[in-house]
Amino acid sequence: MILDNLNIFSTQLKIFEFQNSEIQPLINEIIEKKSKIKQVSKFFSNYGGIGKYYSDYRNPVKLHEYEKLIFMVGNLFSNQGKHFEMINYWSAFYYENSIHNTHLHGNSIIKENHNYSSVLYLTDNGGTTFFSSNSTTEELEVFVKSKVGKLVLFPKMLLHNGLHNEKGERIIISSNIGIYDA
Repeated sequence: MILDNLNIFSTQLKIFEFQNSEIQPLINEIIEKKSKIKQVSKFFSNYGGIGKYYSDYRNPVKLHEYEKLIFMVGNLFSNQGKHFEMINYWSAFYYENSIHNTHLHGNSIIKENHNYSSVLYLTDNGGTTFFSSNSTTEELEVFVKSKVGKLVLFPKMLLHNGLHNEKGERIIISSNIGIYDA
């Protein structure tokens, strides 16, 4: 008798962790631009949030330091023979007992230029819950705890939500990214 296992429909998250010296300039920049991001959020609504939650999703404030970090990630993929393109990004600030509803970053009907999405944590508060699209898996959800400098890339069609029920501020930057064979 031969026993073999075949894993199908697996979902891979790609996790990067930036050093403090790499992430601190971005933290400084986003704190400096916090009032502008909140003002944009009030004008365009808090898009999908419950509780005290601000996001510049509809009109992102440019973050030069974030673009530098994503360029570093892109170089890593380019060195592996992949085409890497950041399509868009936005910031979000969460306060105690706030949530960004369960959602995904893709649409199977509309042709989009990205196949991955990401979240970069700039504080240790809260986290992201990812939900399996396969009801036969043993794990139906996985919680990824926020950690300063942690960047998580995930398939755009993966359902997830952002939760923050701790005291203090939770700051993240999300993006949509294209990673394809060159």
